[in-house]
Amino acid sequence: MTLTRFLSYIVVLGLGLGGGWYMSTHDDDHHKSGYEREEHHDSDHHKSERDGAGHHQDKDDDDRYKTARDEHGHTMAKGHKDGMHDEVNMPGLHGKDTTDDEVNDLKALFVNHKLLDRRIEPLPNGIRTITETDDETLRAALVTHVSMMLTRIEDGRNPHVMIQSPTLDKLFAVHDKINTEIEMTDRGIAVVQTSNDNAVVAALQTHAAEVSDMAARGMEAVHERMRQSGEHGHGQGHGHGHEQSMRQPPQ
Repeated sequence: MTLTRFLSYIVVLGLGLGGGWYMSTHDDDHHKSGYEREEHHDSDHHKSERDGAGHHQDKDDDDRYKTARDEHGHTMAKGHKDGMHDEVNMPGLHGKDTTDDEVNDLKALFVNHKLLDRRIEPLPNGIRTITETDDETLRAALVTHVSMMLTRIEDGRNPHVMIQSPTLDKLFAVHDKINTEIEMTDRGIAVVQTSNDNAVVAALQTHAAEVSDMAARGMEAVHERMRQSGEHGHGQGHGHGHEQSMRQPPQ
């Protein structure tokens, strides 16, 4: 099943259809000129209000991201000193434009990681991963998380989640070189990702191993990786040197 077809399936089952809007027209020639002037004025006024609202929304989103990032940085620093981390609120699961649903799905997967079964099948040109669980609620979070992340990769929309690895940044930088196939299993989901670029294949396989480590050990795997690599949990901006190297032609 291709990613597009899979997402269409998810939309039909879960997301529903959005509403529409309409605009009426005025055909009275006698009042047309004055009406158009008034409509133009109102349109500009409402457009200005919408633009202003959008600007404030973007600023609010950025402010929330920075606040969560700072809290996570404080938690990481304190955790390194005391040997413990915030395993309840998990502020590091937030990204620059992540939704509440995305964060909640991630939290469910980390909290219940011991209920996940995950296998990796390396391919000559990529990777096949199978992630499953017997828990129906967790399975729903798993499928939603996978579908949303694959959609982001397909669109090149890096969420800059604070704990994400530099390997994932690499994959977002070369998203147009990745081919994805999805298959639903009785207990979860299987994903095949391939590429004609050897460097991308290596990154796909590295990231699959990182995810398997998180499925096995939860946040312990994340914190260990961040300590060893010197990451600070800021999510945005780390790994740009790696992104540049990924863009070089394969050897």
